[in-house]
Amino acid sequence: MKTIVYFEKMHLHGCELIAKAREFSKTIIALCENETCCPAAFSAGADEAVVIDFIYDDCAQGDMAAETINALAADSVLFPATVRGRFLSGWVAAKLETGLTADCTALSVTDSGLLLQRRPAFGGNLTADILCMTARPQMASVRPSVFPMPIIKENATGPIRYFKKSSSIEYIKNIGFTPTENRISLGEAKVVIAGGKGVGGKKGFEKLAKLAKLLGGTVGATRSAVDAGFITYDYQIGQTGQTVRPELYIGFGISGTVQHTVGMDSSKVVIAVNKDRSAPIFAHANYGIIGDWEENCDRIISALENRV
Repeated sequence: MKTIVYFEKMHLHGCELIAKAREFSKTIIALCENETCCPAAFSAGADEAVVIDFIYDDCAQGDMAAETINALAADSVLFPATVRGRFLSGWVAAKLETGLTADCTALSVTDSGLLLQRRPAFGGNLTADILCMTARPQMASVRPSVFPMPIIKENATGPIRYFKKSSSIEYIKNIGFTPTENRISLGEAKVVIAGGKGVGGKKGFEKLAKLAKLLGGTVGATRSAVDAGFITYDYQIGQTGQTVRPELYIGFGISGTVQHTVGMDSSKVVIAVNKDRSAPIFAHANYGIIGDWEENCDRIISALENRV
């Protein structure tokens, strides 16, 4: 099987996909938005890199990616399910008139050589196994951090080709750039301070954000906290949110449903704080604190602020 992995300029999630694709692909081509991505792609195990121009206009970028992917004639194409990757994968699939399984959490190959794509369905209550029987290429976008980063091969190199689009349509005119809130992304955070519905509201998450800042991390949340309007969806961890693999995960007021724990089970050290001693989250924790979440959060903040 020949597999193309789309490699974004701003993320290294393509490395995770290359490592996974190596399990079932004879040839892996990294489709890179910029030649600066090539060393990382080769270090993760790509056989070849194909460089296309990076365009801020996602629609024009999608056109270029579709034209290049069509020329490369691969069996399967994998995109990271980032904000940009989700858009581009859908655009490319429509251009190539093929199917796309979005937001996958697992990939494998059947005995007949088809790409088996698994993703949550029905609000995360079920998982669906999806096959693209006839259309090609088989396409999937994969959640960042679902697959582990590979062991990097230092100084790895390989052949590089450059593709230029045959024609260009300008869909969007760039008139300016305003940066969003400067925070560490969940998928890349070494420390995650997560809150559940038990933190009580937006003010509770403001306190968690203060702790996260002191520890050099970022805030995460359960689906119930997001559904309650305590925090926005981009902070959600779990089956219908993001997958995290931090060095330290501290959960406050989280019961520990399967919907959430599948997104944080790969954390190296887990500390759970909950006043309910029977909360399922304790089964996933290295350390557990039975008590009020806010009192314990305040103590940790105070200790960090007063450290010498």
